[in-house]
Amino acid sequence: MFIPRSLLAAGLALVLVGPWAAPETRAAPADAGSFVSNLGKRAIRELTPKDISDAERVKRMRALLAEAFDVKAISKFVLGIYWRRTTEDQRAEFLKLYKTVVSHSYAGLFKKYTGETFEVIRQVSVAGGGSIVYGRIKRMNGPPVAVELQVVKNSGTYKAVDIKIEGVSMPLTHRKEYSSVIRRNRGNVAGLLSVLRKKASILEDSISE
Repeated sequence: MFIPRSLLAAGLALVLVGPWAAPETRAAPADAGSFVSNLGKRAIRELTPKDISDAERVKRMRALLAEAFDVKAISKFVLGIYWRRTTEDQRAEFLKLYKTVVSHSYAGLFKKYTGETFEVIRQVSVAGGGSIVYGRIKRMNGPPVAVELQVVKNSGTYKAVDIKIEGVSMPLTHRKEYSSVIRRNRGNVAGLLSVLRKKASILEDSISE
């Protein structure tokens, strides 16, 4: 996985939008800000405990991505022009590998979290629909970290489609890094898939019981 700067902050921001409440306590959020704030606090409680296994943490992180993020839209953006050059099978494999690698990459960070809190500052509507929620991660040691989440609503369900940490878009960062790998493989997406396939295999083996 290609890991950008400020990954610890990015990892925490990623989980802040996750709907990790028990089914009976889940309620449709009133707006995008409520989605990020209320459900994010529950996510922190579920993904930062010290007494869960690595495998369980990855499992929860994987579910979070599926439930709280429009992974297909993000993946399409990440591949950019190369999305149109892939077959259906390649797209399906990329989606699977991308979720696996991202889940492992961020799940491993949550062991280190203790005492962090998150607060929403404001939200604004964006052209074409959706909202951008501005917030910050408050740390016990160090200045707060600015976070922006772009959230869309489809059929009554909120999904995150972009995350910015201090102005840096995570999907855009992945797009640049992955396109570099593809270019080094003469524009062949199969080269990127090969890299991700090996990485995903190593990560999955690391939590096998």
